[in-house]
Amino acid sequence: MKSIQVDELLRFAQAALEAAGVGAEDARTIANTLVTTDTFGVFSHGTNNLYNYIRKMQAGGLDAKAVPTVEKEGPSWAIVNGNAAMGMVSSCRAMELAIEKAKKTGIAYVGVHNSCHFGAAGYYANLAAQQGLLGIAMSNTDPNMAIPGSRDVAIGNNPFSFAAPLKNGKSVFLDIALSGAAALKIVMAREKGQQVPPGFLIDAEGLPTTDPSGFPYDSHLLPMAAHKGYGFAIMVEILASVLTGAGLLSQVVSWNLDLEAKNNVGHAFIAVDLAQMLPMDEFEARMEQMVQELESAPLAKNAQKIFVPGEMEWAKREKALAENRLELADNMAENLERAAALTKNSLHWLAD
Repeated sequence: MKSIQVDELLRFAQAALEAAGVGAEDARTIANTLVTTDTFGVFSHGTNNLYNYIRKMQAGGLDAKAVPTVEKEGPSWAIVNGNAAMGMVSSCRAMELAIEKAKKTGIAYVGVHNSCHFGAAGYYANLAAQQGLLGIAMSNTDPNMAIPGSRDVAIGNNPFSFAAPLKNGKSVFLDIALSGAAALKIVMAREKGQQVPPGFLIDAEGLPTTDPSGFPYDSHLLPMAAHKGYGFAIMVEILASVLTGAGLLSQVVSWNLDLEAKNNVGHAFIAVDLAQMLPMDEFEARMEQMVQELESAPLAKNAQKIFVPGEMEWAKREKALAENRLELADNMAENLERAAALTKNSLHWLAD
């Protein structure tokens, strides 16, 4: 394990992105997205991927200078062309547009095509929640998940998130891939030489396996809850791809295995202005009532506490910011050092 100040990680990420050709404003947006994700404890989707993002820019699969454009829009909807910009740039602008429209019309949808991997969906859902709106974010991915009855990949594990604001400035939020585990979490287990729990993977014959060493070529993700996760993934594919004009199913290539290719990933963002339907103090009181009732459920044997979705992530973020410190696994530290070498930057680690 290695330790680094949150401020230093943010500085480094922005500097590395600028060195790779990203403009200062976009570099700040991307760095903030990735480091915030790290502070939530979701290390698989944060700065651990900085090295591969920069490699993809250098290979031509991402355009460091691209500016997303609104192609079509109405009062409560829009379609954005990401123009092969970093997924975080297109996604932040799309959710900001959804929020702007929702404040006028009550609810808004913004779809994105010609994008790339956008990191953690929960970051974008929380952009809305931090402004007192309900936020929903989702994306399709390259096919990396088998479906019931298949022994090969057929659809992406299409991440989905929602966030609803709480009175204390936090949110109840869920951020999940629709497979048993996110692909990047399987990759992290593979890099650490660890097994994964049963139900996450099948081998090339379609049989269950806990060995991630062959992932993603010789083993494949399974949908969460079998047909339920499969159906949910189809819903995301419709909203993020069919509707937006993004790559559909096999038309999407892996963002980190095919560095030279434009991915044409699709995203969808929905914002709901809650205050137009219910006074915010009443909404917040009802949210608090819901949380209290859930957390007062009788504890199972050996259980210490009941959590609502997002509660553990907010606690991790509070701790990281209060201490200005993150503990990073060795493989993640190595990936950051690779990004530093690639961009001729330096990282300043905390002493043990």
